[in-house]
Amino acid sequence: MVRSGLKVRKLMKAGLASTVIMGLLAGCVPTEKKSASEAQPKSIELRFSWWGSQGRHDRTLKLIDKFQQLHPNIKIKPEYTSFDGYWEKLSTQVAANNAPDVMQMSILYIKEYSERGVLGDFSPYLDKELHIDDLNKDVLKNQGTINSKLTGLPVSDNASVLIYNKEMYKQAGIEPPKMDMTWKEYFDKAREIKSKLGDNVFGSFDMSTSLEAFMYYCFSVGDTLYKNNRLGYNEQTMKNWLKMWDDARKEGIVPPAAQTASFLPLSNADPNKDALMKGVVPIIGPQFTATFPAYENVMKDKIDMVAYPKDKQTGSVLETAMFLSASAKSKYPKEAAMFIDFFLNSKEAADILETDRGLPENKKMLEYLTPKFADRDKKMVSMLQYVASIQPSWYDAGPKGAGEVTKLFEQVVQKQQFGKASIDEAAAEFRKEADKIFEKNNNELTNK
Repeated sequence: MVRSGLKVRKLMKAGLASTVIMGLLAGCVPTEKKSASEAQPKSIELRFSWWGSQGRHDRTLKLIDKFQQLHPNIKIKPEYTSFDGYWEKLSTQVAANNAPDVMQMSILYIKEYSERGVLGDFSPYLDKELHIDDLNKDVLKNQGTINSKLTGLPVSDNASVLIYNKEMYKQAGIEPPKMDMTWKEYFDKAREIKSKLGDNVFGSFDMSTSLEAFMYYCFSVGDTLYKNNRLGYNEQTMKNWLKMWDDARKEGIVPPAAQTASFLPLSNADPNKDALMKGVVPIIGPQFTATFPAYENVMKDKIDMVAYPKDKQTGSVLETAMFLSASAKSKYPKEAAMFIDFFLNSKEAADILETDRGLPENKKMLEYLTPKFADRDKKMVSMLQYVASIQPSWYDAGPKGAGEVTKLFEQVVQKQQFGKASIDEAAAEFRKEADKIFEKNNNELTNK
């Protein structure tokens, strides 16, 4: 019995020694083998799309590089273009079930894209991958949340303004525009600078085809663009708007229709391709505090801002410059939330982006950047504070179909610009066709 026990103990020792030796030969003490997927994070790719100027593209690509350094398993594929080109491309991508994972979203379209089910709800990722404690709660509730789903996170604060070239007024020997002009003072100033600078310069850009500009005009005269999911202004308001610009065109203080049409739309947010940059006009709008850095980059120390013209009240509005949204069909919603969190909440991102997209909505990032602010940033802060102090309206993105109606407005007013429709005809056509668009979209929502 004793020998038998000794034999067993010897065999056990031998077996244990063999196991240890095998483990050492393998380079480690034996343990449960992990799968390749557990040992290394899965490599994924997110597509991120945005609009803007070349300066914005360069900064955003640097931000992407920094995020990828911190998260080597996540590759961000960039897609960027001008404002107008952006929406045409996104519309095509959505129709083909190929929307980017993360996308820059405008207040013009966030409601429409949300109601169509294109944008995902961030709620499941809050306080985990995504933090919103330092973002404006009113903006999150009233603009970022559509039909009880949080589909847009605000990037920056904004106010509508006019941007002007100080050097052109100095060259003409006249005072620059006042901060809070009436419409009469606006056109008087345009007339004055036109008389001083000759045939190749006009006193103002022709804003008549911009529905956004018309909305601000509505606010300034105490009217409203939308009401009850359709157009809400008094018919005479649009006729007055068209006549105001038609008179200026006939007088020669704004460019003729063909020349106006040759410039990219104001909404492109690319100053390299508009009438102000080319020296054709000394003032342009509607623009925003958020686009001021893009102009400042190419017109160093030559530009400044004033509020949008007023009548009964200011035409300037407050709004969110842009949102970040995620596709409802993204395969990687958690990682998309991580990228957006980095974009909005990290000092690394703030150092790279600075105020290129406007003044950060995140109050901690704004406080962090403030000591580093250049003169242009201080001007943006001052302008935002001024607009906030003069009882502005809030930007109204309109009901579903507003994007289509915006294009319709441009097309109809261009006909009037070129003399192919009278003011009364253009006003009537726009209302009739816009009501059809809104009715169609409202019926779609009702039938869902």
